[in-house]
Amino acid sequence: MNKRLVGKWYKEEMGETVNIFDETPLRMKMSFISTGYYNFEPNCVYEKDGYLCYEINDEYYRMIYHVKYVDGNLEGFYTQYGKETPVKYVKLSDTPEDAPYKYAPTQVIVPNSEKTRLEILKEYADYDKDNKYGSSAEFVLGGEVPKILEKYNYQDYIKGLDNSSDEMVFKLLDFVCDHFGHNGTGGSGKGSAITELIEFCERNDNKTNCRGLAILLASLLRLNGVKAQHITCMPYEEPFDDCHVVVDCLLPSGRRIMLDPTWRLYLKDMDGEYVSLPRLRELLLADEPVFENPAADYNGQGFDKKYYRNYMTKNCFRFARPTLAKDGVDGRTETSRYIELVPKGYPVEKFSESRKEDFVYNDIEFWKFDL
Repeated sequence: MNKRLVGKWYKEEMGETVNIFDETPLRMKMSFISTGYYNFEPNCVYEKDGYLCYEINDEYYRMIYHVKYVDGNLEGFYTQYGKETPVKYVKLSDTPEDAPYKYAPTQVIVPNSEKTRLEILKEYADYDKDNKYGSSAEFVLGGEVPKILEKYNYQDYIKGLDNSSDEMVFKLLDFVCDHFGHNGTGGSGKGSAITELIEFCERNDNKTNCRGLAILLASLLRLNGVKAQHITCMPYEEPFDDCHVVVDCLLPSGRRIMLDPTWRLYLKDMDGEYVSLPRLRELLLADEPVFENPAADYNGQGFDKKYYRNYMTKNCFRFARPTLAKDGVDGRTETSRYIELVPKGYPVEKFSESRKEDFVYNDIEFWKFDL
């Protein structure tokens, strides 16, 4: 690629910075001031049709950039959901910044905004209860145990337990977190079945992103007869550069709980009750405390409650899920839609008509299990 691409480039939208290094193969780092997501490497970088191309986000939310040098700037477009959006970067320096990755959560939703994440969440706190459109989650439970689990002593974790025991759920959380860690920029591979996710981890330092961990845990829970699904938690802005994925689980005892394998985490409220994902949103809106389990931990680095609260305040604005909870399913298929819960009054004019067809405004309909 042309050496004129090397350097530090900036695009005002989302406060986006791109650093391009004079290396072979080409290396890049990106940052987004809008969400405090600093110095991460894209999923992949490559050349195609005279463009420098790079990709970020998981498959369904993937943003694919195409840029080239034009009159001193980087110009081109990115595609997301099949839509092309023009982009233009100005050069800040001929020397790219090679700082380490970090996530520093910010309370500002977008550059030049005075509203905090909590303020925008409170502004759009309500759902449209009169809108009955939705689709309950359908679960495929049980199935054959994948052979790949044998090498991880999977049966030792659930020995003596059955799907009538809540302990089964927490043992499977331990299983995932004991063997697989989190890498937010590493992706989760092409497939979403148990075997495919574990094989991806094995090729990538036994790590995957939050989506991979959540899909793996939810699939293992369903394998053992427990109703569970992965939920994508998204911020206010669109497009966004960062979201989070967790597990929504119906415990055998009948209580609902959010499990976050990225952090080996589940939460309780002031009354000692397990906290579900919709309940977490209510507690954040009410400024009420939540309490983590003693083993909560991120890749052996402990648990930062303030960071996590800020992070989920950002990402509890919108939620999305497939309508079919089945091993290997993530997104739209011939048998599954991908619906998204948005709050009442949320501006949807910027979305395509096909995208809006899968919007759900009634939270009761969205969170309904096919019991």
